[in-house]
Amino acid sequence: MRSVILTYRESKNQQKYFQIKNFNFEAVQSFTYLGSLININNDNSVEIKKIILMANKGFNGLKRQFRYQFLYIKNKIKL
Repeated sequence: MRSVILTYRESKNQQKYFQIKNFNFEAVQSFTYLGSLININNDNSVEIKKIILMANKGFNGLKRQFRYQFLYIKNKIKL
């Protein structure tokens, strides 16, 4: 079984990167993976704020339907 060598380097222009075999990966502070924000400190408060904001936007978009008096209560509950 061959071992994989992981090295951490800094280029001449102060760019930091990881090198695995012949592939270089840039070292970044944060990135988006599968729609979630991942950062170097593993702090998810920014992600939680983003989810709450999206939920508020969705709820505010449905306010008109909740006020509509001819819509059945069962349908309002489903919304």
